Amino acid sequence: MKTIPRQVIGFGLLALFATLGRYLLVSLRMQPFPNFEVVTVAAFIGIMILDVRVALFIPLVGMVCSDILIGNPVFTGEKMNQIVLFTYSGFALVALASTFVGSKVKPYVSSIKLQSVSCMIVTGALLVFFYDMWTNFGWWYLMYPHTVDTLLIVYALGVPFMLYHLFSGIATFLCIGLPVISYVYSKKGPVTNNSSCETWRQGVPAGVIALLLILVSVTGCVSTSVRESNTIEKLNNVSMEIIAPGWNIAYRNVNTTNVTVAGFLLEWASRYNFSVKVSYWQEYHSLFVEAINGLENGENGSYWQYYVNDKYANLGCSNYILKDNDTVEWRFESSHRMK
Repeated sequence: MKTIPRQVIGFGLLALFATLGRYLLVSLRMQPFPNFEVVTVAAFIGIMILDVRVALFIPLVGMVCSDILIGNPVFTGEKMNQIVLFTYSGFALVALASTFVGSKVKPYVSSIKLQSVSCMIVTGALLVFFYDMWTNFGWWYLMYPHTVDTLLIVYALGVPFMLYHLFSGIATFLCIGLPVISYVYSKKGPVTNNSSCETWRQGVPAGVIALLLILVSVTGCVSTSVRESNTIEKLNNVSMEIIAPGWNIAYRNVNTTNVTVAGFLLEWASRYNFSVKVSYWQEYHSLFVEAINGLENGENGSYWQYYVNDKYANLGCSNYILKDNDTVEWRFESSHRMK
């Protein structure tokens, strides 16, 4: 598949698969976690059968287009959320790793047999694990104190998702990646390893893209989704109240450097010594509050939902940027507003 028309067709099909696969599985909620491995396997297939310089853009196009379809705050009139950059740079790193891994497994995947199955299991597991380790690091970097203890906590909290992602990634590589790659290779004839020099040359574009995204990610050059500027350092006169059946917690007219609703909540949970249980929803690039002070979602058909200035906030709590004099209310109430 070296001719320009075939390159264009191959790129279009794989980018479409990545976009629709992620959009449909996230929107229809056919599984408990988002199916990011469709993007991973699309990137790997592209690296294996297309020109690397073309294949590098498959995960980027797939993520941007599916984020727009899902409604995530990416290129939709608001600035990109920082965690998105860790997600995108993660796929750039996956593409870079695929360049080197792919050159090693090419001779073994020209047909479906025990050896090719083993290769794809190992490859899928490594690439998905690599991606999850990087994005969990990004979540720690953006939302937690930079200590070894909190880093270990973040990775521990991510274990259930990582295990699911690992097994579903392996299944996707076996059921989709191997049949497509072996079919293409069967039409192309014998496949041999690239030389080390060729592998490094092909890896340069992926490495440059990954490095640029990583630098932007960790330097915080791009502000969170609804922040108007990068200059907010402190909020003044903000308030928060947590309202539950039989009890409430309130702190009013305070100053804080935690400008997101989630950051503000976690700050005061630590200060007032009450518990907050959160999980990270990849499809929305946001924290999701599962319990406050021991009261968990689903109890008596109620869920934690938050309001800003008495208006229901239809945005992930770690994406909502507060302003001076804002008042946040967390209410444990019926899920009639939940989608």
